[in-house]
Amino acid sequence: MTLLKNININFLALSIIFLFSFSGCTSFSPHSFAEKHGFSEQIFVANTFDITGYLRGKSSILRVYFEGDGKAWLSRSRPSSDPTPHNPISFYLAAADINPAVLYVARPCQFVKDQHRRNCVTQFWTSARFSEPVLHDLNQVLNQAKAIAGAQRLELVGYSGGGAVALLLAVRRNDVDLVVTIAGNLDHAFWTSYHHVSPLRDSLNPADYAVQTQSIKQIHIVSSADSIVPTAVSNSYLSKMNDTSKVQIVTVHGVKHTDDWSQIVPSILKKIDQHK
Repeated sequence: MTLLKNININFLALSIIFLFSFSGCTSFSPHSFAEKHGFSEQIFVANTFDITGYLRGKSSILRVYFEGDGKAWLSRSRPSSDPTPHNPISFYLAAADINPAVLYVARPCQFVKDQHRRNCVTQFWTSARFSEPVLHDLNQVLNQAKAIAGAQRLELVGYSGGGAVALLLAVRRNDVDLVVTIAGNLDHAFWTSYHHVSPLRDSLNPADYAVQTQSIKQIHIVSSADSIVPTAVSNSYLSKMNDTSKVQIVTVHGVKHTDDWSQIVPSILKKIDQHK
């Protein structure tokens, strides 16, 4: 398992990490939810992980939603053995999207069982949540999904840590027309410093690639009521650019980090789609 050899396990987590990674305790059935909203399950087999996705429709443009960090921690110092979220906010957003082709992508080790839990060790949803093995495999997922959906171009949408994933994937591709993040952790070095917690030492940081992504149209939706990923995080990401003409920050009010963003985001995306 050579891809794992340079990943250091970091079990230290303080209160804000716990809040950022922990989802509620209500049950969620991805299969019944997917069936209700017209999605078909896809298990994408990549180098390190088997990754769960749910796809609906075919089109030349595929809009992809990446999940947040999920249930990464059981307590302030104890990582979860399964990061599957009980409140998959990105799946709710994908279900509300009316575009012809929509894909929901879980993060590695979310919504997988038995033989599909290859290489599911805790660092991949803690310190190494944005590591090279994770990004490499999610990039493979995009290639496979494009073929299934008959797509040539991509639009990437990510909630919370999924926003970091969307930007880090956009860096390595030439087929991404739009990146939208919702409460996105766009500069995790700033974020960990802001909250005085351990840095994500084994993870790539979107802010380090801000200049490379500044030519891509970006919409970053943030909330003034979000104390977990405050607006200062996206501002720090923008400060790394020398051209922000294609980047827009949309600030909403009264929405906390783990609230139901599907009451707000679809209308913002609809306006974006109307001005393509």
